[in-house]
Amino acid sequence: MDSRISHTYFGPTPTARYVTPGLSQEIAYRLIGINALAGVEPVVYTRTPSGEQLRTYDGDLLTVVALHGSALRGVIEIEQI
Repeated sequence: MDSRISHTYFGPTPTARYVTPGLSQEIAYRLIGINALAGVEPVVYTRTPSGEQLRTYDGDLLTVVALHGSALRGVIEIEQI
């Protein structure tokens, strides 16, 4: 299964925010693991509050990994294509 993966970092100020598109699965899993070791809790979302599978605007399946510390630090979006 192919996927498109991007990472959005929410810095302490709006100018610190950045998006990194085109991550490999290996790099995405490393990023999740490094954050977990640093005390940032990864939370995986695959469904909407009503229980439907998350999807992109194009209808592709979507998994979102939110990286929570004292605040939301980043989001990794994994789109299944």
